[in-house]
This record gives sequence, structure tokens and C-alpha cells, in this order.
Amino acid sequence: MNRIGLSVYLVLLISSILVIVMRVSGGFPLETNILALLPETEELEWVARAEAVEQSEGTNRLVILIGNPDFETARSAAEMLTTSLVDAKVLERTGRLSPSAAVKNLSAALFPYRTGLLSEGDRKLLAVDKEQVVINRALVQILSPLSLVDADLIRRDPFLLLPNFMAARQNVETKLQSRANVLAVEDNNIWYVLVSGKLIGEPFDQVVQSRTLSAFEAAEERLKTQFKGLKILKAGAVFYGERAYHQAEQEASFIGGISLLGIVVLNFLIFRSFQPLALSILAIASGVAGGLAMTLLFFGTLHLLALVFGAGLIGVAVDYSFHYVCERFQENVPPPAARAAAIRSGLTLGLVSSVLGFLTLALTPFPGLQQIALFSASGLTLAYLTVLYVFPYVDRAKPFTHGGSILSFSMVLHDFWWQTGYRKLRWVIVVLVIFAALYGATKIHIDDDVRRLQSLPADLQGEEQSIRTLTGIESETHRFFVRGPSSEDVLQTEEALGLDLEALRANGVIRGYRMISQFIPSVERQQENRALVNKTLIPHLAEHMARIGLSGYIPYQHGDQMLTLDQLAVTDIPSFLAPLLVYKTPGVVVHAVSLTGVKDSAPLAALAAKSENIELVNQAESLSRTFGTYRLKALIMLAVAYGVVWVFLSLRYGPFGAVKAMLPSIGAVVLTPPLIALTGETFTFFNAMSLMLVFAIGLDYAVFNRESIGNRKRRAMLANGLSAISTLLAFGLLAMSDTYAIHAFGFTILVGITLAYCLAPLASDLNHDTTDPL
Repeated sequence: MNRIGLSVYLVLLISSILVIVMRVSGGFPLETNILALLPETEELEWVARAEAVEQSEGTNRLVILIGNPDFETARSAAEMLTTSLVDAKVLERTGRLSPSAAVKNLSAALFPYRTGLLSEGDRKLLAVDKEQVVINRALVQILSPLSLVDADLIRRDPFLLLPNFMAARQNVETKLQSRANVLAVEDNNIWYVLVSGKLIGEPFDQVVQSRTLSAFEAAEERLKTQFKGLKILKAGAVFYGERAYHQAEQEASFIGGISLLGIVVLNFLIFRSFQPLALSILAIASGVAGGLAMTLLFFGTLHLLALVFGAGLIGVAVDYSFHYVCERFQENVPPPAARAAAIRSGLTLGLVSSVLGFLTLALTPFPGLQQIALFSASGLTLAYLTVLYVFPYVDRAKPFTHGGSILSFSMVLHDFWWQTGYRKLRWVIVVLVIFAALYGATKIHIDDDVRRLQSLPADLQGEEQSIRTLTGIESETHRFFVRGPSSEDVLQTEEALGLDLEALRANGVIRGYRMISQFIPSVERQQENRALVNKTLIPHLAEHMARIGLSGYIPYQHGDQMLTLDQLAVTDIPSFLAPLLVYKTPGVVVHAVSLTGVKDSAPLAALAAKSENIELVNQAESLSRTFGTYRLKALIMLAVAYGVVWVFLSLRYGPFGAVKAMLPSIGAVVLTPPLIALTGETFTFFNAMSLMLVFAIGLDYAVFNRESIGNRKRRAMLANGLSAISTLLAFGLLAMSDTYAIHAFGFTILVGITLAYCLAPLASDLNHDTTDPL
């Protein structure tokens, strides 16, 4: 049996190493995007797809401002930076025209259809037969000595319909201006030139992050050397992702080092030997290798939080190792195989209980939980095989000749719960903890706000805010998605929506909005406009032409053809409109309507409720709701996992015995949230997830207490204590992390594992000790 177990272990370990080598050969696929933890959104399919497209477009963009007192210097530096990033394969080459050229191109494309393009003001005037206002305005613009209208335009569009149409639509809420074919803004005598483009690759891919940062820093150094007084501001998800990766790497190195140092110190203080340390490291390494390989095999990537959570295997794998090594604290030490057999029941019950719980979590449609569950279940299994089937072959250590006082001290906690001499003190402490938990329960503050859950570096946030302030570009929190079977249907829906939005803008509910139909009206609207022009303006055309000295020329000759969005080329769509064209598939077209200065979302929600083809989206609120939903689902699945484990343990201990064996773990999970609330900590999605590790390790401590009898009770208590200290050293330090998710995880573990260890002796059954090994 031992040889078979060893063979299985070797096959699994070698396979794990091969999988890891193949998966990381092109770089470690660590996912730092916190949103990747979440499942597909439960919103309507077309809305979910639209959000995915927009999110991809948004996170894949790089925005940089190059500042210098001299405009030409800033422009030259911006062009050099763009060339450097394109040559380094950081930014895509773009065939788009400059902003001014794009608007000019659009005007040229719209010109043949000018009688169907009316500004909202002109449309209203013509609808009430006030065409003379339009005619007089055109005369003033044409005859003014300061007029910028050229003769050719006057001859072809004497009512200046298209210039007025375009002027009414170019009130883009930004301070950027087109100059020398670039977008720029002047602030405090410094010219800032915009560099913007689409990133090649995913911004949360570590290889892309490394390539981008290296290319940017190299180009930045060259530019600042060549151009004195240059100021460079940057923004983009790739910079946040890269910073998160390196912060996690640094914290992992620091915390891992402290944890390893703690384990080394524990080994020498308690065991006074190198070999127990080597055995512990072997169990940890095997477990992490197994968990990492299975996660990479099934998911392709590993999320940062799953890696942190999976590192919790240190607590359990070391626990397994400590239980084996502590079996040497006896007078007549049995051989290694017998020591492994002595702890097999506790190890097996602990493993199966934890794996069943984690596999229950894996059944949820939740990538974050699935990764954690798979990493933990597979890692624990390999650590289990290491202790039972590898340790006996490599363990050649001599029996311990010390430890009597250590074993006696390890029983203090057990005696506290079971000896009558501690009854009064026990009740005092229990009552105090219960009252503290009840008071803490009133202080629990649930916070699922994604803006707080994502800890963003202050310097990068400062640069992004500076860019927004300089350019006048706001972070748009609300927008509409509009769908239809064709572009024409979507444009008509937009136009109807636009009437309501204009009323909200007039009432101060929103400051502004932008939609495609403002620039390319529906065919139906064009027909209405052309009819108004034919009815009200064309009868005055001859007189108007005579007044401006162009008698005999007929400018508005057109057929029945109407402008359609589909006939415009990509280069005809200016860059500020392109993001509004979300996606188009056969039978489904989706546009976005951007909103700025939203003061109240309730009226916007009421507009969306009018049609099934309009959906109001607020990404921050939507993500916060999703985090809240899955925080609740994680807690529900944790309860389900306890139910599954109870069924399994009932086979061993009976229904009531199983409850007693689970009580320490349940108590730790229930008491942790209110106790951490006493410190002012909020309860989030990440706290809920960390309770799963408390669940698993708490079960492990309790089962070993339940399975140990006689003198083995002292060895089990010692092993549990050493494991708890190791886990607290590893995860208590996570509470110091600047990453909010990791901080919440570490602080919850700090409290939860302490409770799990303190409550573990309650699982003992002094009257019905289990003696039959598995």
C-alpha cells in the first residue's frame, strides 16, 4: 500500500511540475484584475456583451499628456513617444485621421445630404414657420467682414445648413483643442499634447505590463534628456495592473520570508533538528505545486487572490507535517510507517472534509471560488500523500529526548475546556466573548463598493486626475446602451431618447449627453428635415441667392438618396464618436449614449424602463451589486459545504458527534465577522471568501482533537498549536498589505484561525473516543 501511495505521489508530482513548466514558459500567467474573480454578469445578454466590449476598449487604452511651455517641443516629444511605443509593439498603429481632419472628413461625407441635416434649433424654427430667422442668420454670417465661410461653401450651401448643424454638435465637453493635427490644451503657460492609443495585448497580462512599462520608461528617459522641462502624465489600466503585480510580488516575498523564518524558528525551538523543517518544506512545496498545476491546467491563468488563498495550504500542509513529526515525542518511538499510520485517520478525515467543502464551492458559477477550490483541494491532496507515503521513506531521524514540558504546556488549552478547576474562568471568558460578538454584530458594516475594494496607488491616481482636470474629460459613471435590429432602428430610438435627455439637461439633472444620432440622423429624421427645408426654405432660395449675388445658381439639387450610418467609412467617424459604436452583429446593433454631470440617476432609470431596447448602466454600481451578490452566495455555499461535511462526518461519529466535531470550525466562522467589526473593519466579499479557509483549517484542528486519545492528545494539541502559529505568521502579516482585498483576507484569517485553534478542544469526546482507525 505504501509503495502504491508513493508511486501515485511521484506520478502526480512529476505531472504537476511538467504542467507548471509548460504553462509558465512564456511568463507566469498571474491575473491581477480583481474583476476576473467575478462570473459572467447576470444582466441581459446584449447588455453584458456591450459592457464587455466597452470595458475591453476602456482598459486597453493608454492616455499620456506631454507638457512643455513651448507647443512645438511638446508636439515633437509626443510624436517621438508615439513612434517609440508603436515600434516597441505597445500601441497599435492606427489609420485614424487627426481630430481636425476627422471632423473635416465627416463634414465632407455629410455635405451631399445637407438638406436632411438640421440642428435642433433650426428644426424647431422651421417647424413653426420661422424660416426667416434661419435666412437672416445666414446673411449675417455671409456678409460679416469677419466671416470664416468661404465662397465655395456659400455657393453650394447658401443657408449654411451644414455649418450650423456641425457647430451645434461640436460642443464636446473637453478642454482639448485641435492644433497642428494634434489635440492639445494650455494650462498655466504650459502646452500639453495628448498621446492616446490602443494597447497591444491585455493590460492585466504580466508580459504585456512588463513590455509596456519598459518601453514607456525607456522612451520617457530619452525624451526628458533630449527636451528640457518636459512633463509627462500617464493613465491606463496597464499601469495599475503592473503596480498591483509588483506590489503583490514584494508583499509575497516579505510575508513569505517572515513565514518561512517563523517556521524555521518553531522547528528549532520545538524539534531542535533540521529534518522536521525539511519535511515541512517538502509537504508545502508538494501541495503548492499540485494546486498551482491543476489551476493552470483548467483555467490557464491564476488569479492573484487565488494564489494568496492557495498559499493558505502552508497552514494545513504544515499541520499535516507537524502531526507526523510530533509522533516522535514518546518514549518508545514506533518506526516511520507506524507513525504515519497512527495519524492516518485524522489526516484522512481532515482531508476529505476540506476537499468536500472546497468541491462544493467549485460547483458555483464563480471563477474566483472555482480557482480557490481547485487549488486548495488538489494541493491538500498532494500534501496528504506526501506526509503518509513519502515521509516514511525519507524520515531517518532519531527519537526526541526532550519535549515533556512542551507537551504539558500544549494541554493548557485542552484542560481549560475540560477540567472542572477552570469552570468559573471558562464561563467568564465565554460570556465576555459572546457579549463582544453580540455587540460587534451591531457594528457590522457591509461594504461592497468596488471603488473602495480596489486599492489604487495614490501617485497613479494623482496622474490620472491631473489628466482629467487638464483635459476636462470626466469619468462617465452612467451611460445608456441602445439596441435595435439595424442601425436605422437604433438611431430612431436614440432620437426619441434625445428629446427626454434634452428635457433632463434643461432641468439640471444631467449636464450633457452625446449620441451617434446627433451627427448621423436616422433616415426618417432626414426625410422630415428635407421636407421642412423644401416647404419653408426652398421657396425663398432664389431671393436669398440674389441678395448674396449668386442669382441663377441652384445649390440644393439632390436626389432621393439618404445618408445611412452603414455607408460611412471608419475614417469618417471622429475619435470622440467611435466609442459610441459598441458592436454590430447580424440582427443586433448596439450604440452607447454617454452622459455627463449626472445629478440623479432615478429619472434616467425611468427613461430606460420605457423600452426593452434601452438599458441604463452604471459600471461602478453594477460591479458593487455583483460583489454584494457573490458575497452572499459565498456565505450560502459555505453553509452548504458544512452540510456536505456533516453528512460525511456522520458516517464516522454519528449525527450529533459530527455536529460536535464541526462546532469549533462553525464557532470560528460565526464569531469572526462581529469580532473584526469591533475594530472598525468593514465586511466585504473578500472577508466572506477568507472564511472558507477558516472553515477548512478549523475542521482540521477539530478532527485531530476528535481522533486523538490518551497521550496522543498531547501530541495533537502541540501539532495544532504549531500549525496555528505558522498560519498566523503567514496570514496575520497580510493584514499589513496595502491591497485592500489582501488586507481584508489577512485580518479575517488572523482572527478566525485564532478562534479555530482556541475552540478546537471542544471537538473532543472524552466519553466516546474513536479508536477504530480508518
